[in-house]
Amino acid sequence: SVQCGGVVVAARRLRDPRLEKERRSREMPLMRAQVLELLDSAGDTLELSKRELSDDGCKVLAEGLQNKRTLKNLILSGCSRIGNKGFKALAEGLKINNSLTSIDLSYCTGIGDEGGEALTEVLKINTSLTSMDLSHCYNILTRCFKALGESLKFNRGLTIINLSGCRIGDEGYKALGEGLKTNTALKSINLSSCGVGHEGCIALSEGLKSNEALTSIELSDCEIGDEGCKALAEGLESNKALTTVDLSGNTFTEDGFDELANMLEVNTTLRRLNIDWPRGLSCASNRRKIVEKRLNENAVLRDRTVPMVLSNSAFLGGAEIPDELKELIVSYL
Repeated sequence: SVQCGGVVVAARRLRDPRLEKERRSREMPLMRAQVLELLDSAGDTLELSKRELSDDGCKVLAEGLQNKRTLKNLILSGCSRIGNKGFKALAEGLKINNSLTSIDLSYCTGIGDEGGEALTEVLKINTSLTSMDLSHCYNILTRCFKALGESLKFNRGLTIINLSGCRIGDEGYKALGEGLKTNTALKSINLSSCGVGHEGCIALSEGLKSNEALTSIELSDCEIGDEGCKALAEGLESNKALTTVDLSGNTFTEDGFDELANMLEVNTTLRRLNIDWPRGLSCASNRRKIVEKRLNENAVLRDRTVPMVLSNSAFLGGAEIPDELKELIVSYL
């Protein structure tokens, strides 16, 4: 008989009693004592991804978080058994906990609007969380994103949020756009594979016109067409903070490329623009050269010229450049 090494190894792993015991333990619901033990033994990170954590287990975890001061990162990715009750309890724990900085709830498909709303409203109170991952939580809908948009108006701690693969909808984008107008903390938002229609693009554009904090936005694979691209380009013309924009995998055509190229005649901060250029078209090739040239000019301006000017007081006769003048120079650019 012929033995395939990979198959033999796989078969041995299946028969390995230690691996089988580990697999079964991960499939069994975590009991109260187990949750407390895992929490107590965790250093700065508690990783429970894809564990069978139920609503009751999540309640125990939430209670423990109120007094766990050393934990910085909580990873619950793929804990699909946790429902709205569990996440509402977790939200209560996060209201009191002031040490956790990162929470990963990606692929927690048991989160609905009720649980999502409770979690995002926590951001009005909690100032220690700097990163939240809700990607592919596709059962949270408009109600949750309205609450998130409202929280962003007040939150001064969150710097990164991942919402990729979520069903945000026009009303959700309107709320996010309103939140972005006044938010001064968020640096990165991932909206890839969320689907953004024309109205959603307009809402985001309005938020970007006023926002002065966000440096990166991902909008890849969002089915953005020419009209949506035009709306976003209008927002980017006024924005003076974003350095990275990802628009790859969308459906806009030559008209959309033109809008982006025209936008870069005004925008001096954007340095990386990720888009899918069509192959074999000379007009697209020319646009690409123009866009890449302008992005490079922005990079030189921001990375070399501005720092040189701000550090060189020669044009003021040797006097130090006042902070007010530095701010004026940067804001003008």
